[in-house]
Parts: sequence; C-alpha cells; structure tokens
Amino acid sequence: MKYRAKFTLLFTVFIDLLGFGIVIPILPLYAKNISDNPSPWMVGINEWFSFSNPGAFWAGLAMVSYTLMQFIATPILGRWSDKIGRRPLLYISLMGSALGYLVLGLTMRYEWVIAARILDGLTGGNIAVAQAAMADISTPEDRSKSLGMMGAAFGMGFVLGPALAGILSGSSWGNWLLDMHGIHLPFIVASVMSLTASVSVLFFLPETLSEENRKKTNSTKRGHALLQVLKRPQMPTLIAISLLTVTGFGMFEGSFSLMANERFGFGQREVGYLFGVVGLLIAIYQGAMVRIVSALISEQKLLVLGLTFLIIAFICLPVAPLYWPFYLCIIPAAWGSGMNNTSTFALASKLTPPEDQGSLFGALGAVQSLGRILGPAIGTLAFAQYGYRMPFHIAVGFIVLALAAALFLLSDSLNDSNKSQHP
Repeated sequence: MKYRAKFTLLFTVFIDLLGFGIVIPILPLYAKNISDNPSPWMVGINEWFSFSNPGAFWAGLAMVSYTLMQFIATPILGRWSDKIGRRPLLYISLMGSALGYLVLGLTMRYEWVIAARILDGLTGGNIAVAQAAMADISTPEDRSKSLGMMGAAFGMGFVLGPALAGILSGSSWGNWLLDMHGIHLPFIVASVMSLTASVSVLFFLPETLSEENRKKTNSTKRGHALLQVLKRPQMPTLIAISLLTVTGFGMFEGSFSLMANERFGFGQREVGYLFGVVGLLIAIYQGAMVRIVSALISEQKLLVLGLTFLIIAFICLPVAPLYWPFYLCIIPAAWGSGMNNTSTFALASKLTPPEDQGSLFGALGAVQSLGRILGPAIGTLAFAQYGYRMPFHIAVGFIVLALAAALFLLSDSLNDSNKSQHP
C-alpha cells in the first residue's frame, strides 16, 4: 500500500501542478490585459491612487485574492485531514481547483477572474494535505527524501506547465478560441489537469492516515493549528523563516513576468518558457540532487545555503543583461527555493507527532499563503509606483532577515549537539 500511495501522491501532485504551472506565469499578464478595459469601480481606484502602471496593481490583486483565501482555508483543510483522513480532503480541494480554472478560462471580465481565484483559494489546500499524506507513509529518516520526491513532482509540473502555457497561448487554436469566443485555452487545460488529479485520488489513493491517529486527533481539544505549531521548540523560528522567504519569493513570482515584459518585451510564450526553466531546475535539485546533498549537509545548513542563493539571484535578476547573464541568475533562484522548501518542511515534520502532520502542513501552508499575499501585493504595488527593480530590492531585504533567523537556528542546533556530546 505504501508504494501505491506514494506513486499516486506523486502523480497527483505532478498533474495538479501541471495545471497550476500553466496558470501562474500567464495569469499576471492575462489579468493586466483584462484590466485594460476596466469597470467603473476599477477606474475610480486607478484615479484615486494615480498609478503609473495600473495593470501591475490589478495583476497583483488577482494573485493576492487567491492566496488570501488559501491563508484562511489551508489550516482548516489540514486540521480536517487529521480528523477524517487525507483522501476526501484531497479530492474536494482538487475539484475546487478544477472549477476555479474553468471559470477563469471562460471569462473576459475582471470580476469573474477574482471570483475564480477566490474559489480556487478556498479549496486550494491540496499540496499541504498531500505533503501530510506523504509524511504519514515516510519514516523520520526518509522524510527529506520523500518530501524531495514530492518537490520533484512539483518541479516537473512547473517545467511542463509553463512551457505548455507558452505553447497554448501562442497556438493558432488558442488565439482563435480567445478572439472568437473569449475562451482562454490554457486555463481550460489547467481545469482538465486538476479534474484528472481528483479522479486519480478517488480511484487509486488509499487512505494514508491510520484510524488510530485519527482517533487521537478527534479525542484532543485544541485551538487554532498555527497556535499549536508555534508552541513546539524551534517552530517559531522555522515559521518566521518560511514567512519571510515566501514573502520575498512571492515578490519574484508576482513581478517576474511583468519585469521580463518591460525589460525585454517578453510575452506569455516567452515567460511561460522561462518559468519552465525554473521548474526544471527545481525538479533537478529535488528529484536527484537532494538525496546526495541531504546525506552530506545537515538540513539547517542547507536552509542557510538556499537563502544565500536567493539573495544572489534577487540582486542580479533586475540588472543582468539578456541573454546568458540573465538566464544564469535563474539557477540560484530555483535551487535556493528548492533547498529552502525541502529543508523547512523536513525540519518541521521531524518536530511534530504523526497525528498532527496534517495540522502542521496546513499551518505551514497558511503561513506560506500569507507570504504569497504579502509578496505579490508589496511587489506589484512597488512595481506600479517605482518600477521593475524595486520589488527585487525589497525581496532581498526579506531574505536577509530570513537568513539571520536561519543562522540563529543553526547556532542553536550546533549548541544542542555540542551539549549532547559533552554533558
């Protein structure tokens, strides 16, 4: 059962992220283009704030609306997965994503774009539940490897998804559907991907959470999942690192397409390919390199190294010239993100008992959703007011704070190790 569950989880994450990867790189440009024909209430906001680039603001709001809802819903989905099991929550969340993408693909009005992102966000805790399911069937010693495999599936979805977005957006059929019927083909395909993932869960995924652990959760009265997580040693530091890092990386995600468009004139096709390269690099690290690297370097040190890579990338990306200098800057951005995510989740999972894994990943998912609210919101607002470089400058500041916290965590870990060796 363990191998079947792992395979199904990896397949589910890959297929779902294939759809997610289609949406993310082109959504900012799509929302920006739709906002060029604003409703009266949007015109009023544009005039009130006197945006020099109002499209960047509306693109950011389309991303923030999703992550705000995800911030609210993910801890609830994680906690409920501890109570009733992973399988039903995965199915429900994937069906919500499929419906949200479908609405997105059929509309040409900005209000419906926001409605679709809200729906997807409310049911978008599937990755946290899938991570908890993977933790259920992994030993503590294999947790980094197992979560790394899931990260590789995530990365492969992000390789093919953005590339597929570029192909679909530039295809004659895609252009015909958009021009003649207002149907955006990439989002329809993303909807089919999430629907496929939900069907695979329904028919092929066994329940990974034991009845015993479900009973432990149901018999224990507790408060909010995040508050419970914060009570454990070292978890406040890990939560702070996760929030700061995802906020900084969210500025990159929210502004990268717009920056590449303004600097180099890249459209949806080129941006899709660039995000595909990012996903490929993440998949290479989390699918192959993580097994070797995690055996040689502690997770705390990998966390520090990953954050250092992100700082280097965010300093260089807004100033590096096309072609190769700019493309080379993408490597530390991708590998830094992979190192940070794998290390943070593995460390947190080891500090949490089996019956609380869903709550843990739900809480971490909520924190990361908060970062994805703050990151794109701050980044696109800074872009709209001060230009394409400012989001990356601010992101560096956030990652530097995360690095300081990671060094503090590493120092504590080394001190504890020295104490245990020299009582």
